[in-house]
Amino acid sequence: MMLQRSSRRLLHITSSKIALNNNSRLVFLHHVVNRQLNSSSGKGGGDELSPAEAGRLGYQLRKNLDKNSWNESSLSLSTLLSHAGLSSSSNENNNAPLSPPIELATTYVRPADGNYGEGGLIYSRSCNPTRKLLETAIGKLEAGHGQTAPTFAFSSGMAAVASLLLAQKSPVKVLLPEDVYHGVPTQLHVCLNDHGILHESVNMTNVHDIRQTIEHHLESKHNIADDGTLVVWMETPSNPLCQVTDIQSICEFVNDMRSQKQNSNIITVVDSTWAPPVITRPLLLGADSVIHSGTKYLGGHSDVLLGTISCSPNKTGKSIAQRLKSVQTSIGAVASPLECWLTLRGLRSLHVRVERQCQTAMKLATYLDGHEHIVQVHYPGLESHPHHATAKHQMTMYGGMLSFEVKSESMAMAVAGAVNTIRRATSLGGTETLIEHRASIEPPERRTSPPGLLRMSVGLEDADDLIHDLKAALDIASQICHK
Repeated sequence: MMLQRSSRRLLHITSSKIALNNNSRLVFLHHVVNRQLNSSSGKGGGDELSPAEAGRLGYQLRKNLDKNSWNESSLSLSTLLSHAGLSSSSNENNNAPLSPPIELATTYVRPADGNYGEGGLIYSRSCNPTRKLLETAIGKLEAGHGQTAPTFAFSSGMAAVASLLLAQKSPVKVLLPEDVYHGVPTQLHVCLNDHGILHESVNMTNVHDIRQTIEHHLESKHNIADDGTLVVWMETPSNPLCQVTDIQSICEFVNDMRSQKQNSNIITVVDSTWAPPVITRPLLLGADSVIHSGTKYLGGHSDVLLGTISCSPNKTGKSIAQRLKSVQTSIGAVASPLECWLTLRGLRSLHVRVERQCQTAMKLATYLDGHEHIVQVHYPGLESHPHHATAKHQMTMYGGMLSFEVKSESMAMAVAGAVNTIRRATSLGGTETLIEHRASIEPPERRTSPPGLLRMSVGLEDADDLIHDLKAALDIASQICHK
């Protein structure tokens, strides 16, 4: 009797989680319970399930319950991130490792019949299990809705940039924002222009202007998109002025142009390095592809060199993904297994890191915005920011990056020299707060940063400690520059 009561309780608890109209599954689960209980009774056992039997039965019932009704689309983004790279079967395999192993092998044994089989591993340049784990994890984050965007991991963010452009049908024309990470136009000037990949700078924050520019290219006598590819390159927020581009409006316009001019090959790319997936997911706003320097927020600990590209499941995105896979394999600028593993580790804390960084960045921006020695603060979270409304629409948070300007380059260097808790270094997205005078490291002929600008990557320190450090540095710089 106790056995039957125990089974009825277990079935009642399990059944309460199921939709009431799903009679077939209720019958099936009832059958499973009875079969398990009859098997236990046939062994001449006692009136109760043993702890081990109860555990196995609970596992089996939940597995059957979830088989057709549960998928990852029901999980929040923070839960997906917390489990990035973890095997979905880890609860099924006894003693399975929670943290995925690093697969360092470069080559794999070939079967005696010579057939590797579909999906068989051959050589790590074409496929590596650890890299595949990372690509799948990021693909799920970017696509949303239970889908996985085709994603490719490269040896650096700049390798990703070059690979994406080389994957396009030539000739290629890139429309770049006026304010953009200087490495992109430098790569185009130094390397890719010689191979027929041209570019021009446009005001990407003015939707009307960018529409006119795109129309001009598509309607010109020598429309590059007829024979080659027109690339609309967005970087938002931009580096270093924190300008915000309206991704959805531009992508909708590009889609309209593609519909009107069937033979025109025009694609949209968003460099979302400053707005990782917990802040912005450009593919959901209509972009064909999104690129990240995984070195920054995705890795998050200043110990990874890696870049990623994710492609939309739309027709254009699928075409980009197909060509990009060929470029990744043939050129071979792939991310190493160790870098991929470290980035997976970073993803699992991305949501909590970025939330803290954004909160602190807002406090710092507010403090600096009211400081007497600050000429201007660039941070989209401030209501005074010219693109605050756009940022509010397409960003869940305003980011962990900000920049501010003082009256001169000398004063900027003095501020940077006088910080203590904050570290002087390039790069961004790590746990430590960094400050950098950008103009002095940019190519003189292609400077995008004002001479008095300092860029800050906000870390995980206490906001009051950072404010105290900035206050002391600004006071010292003021004394130096007013002598």
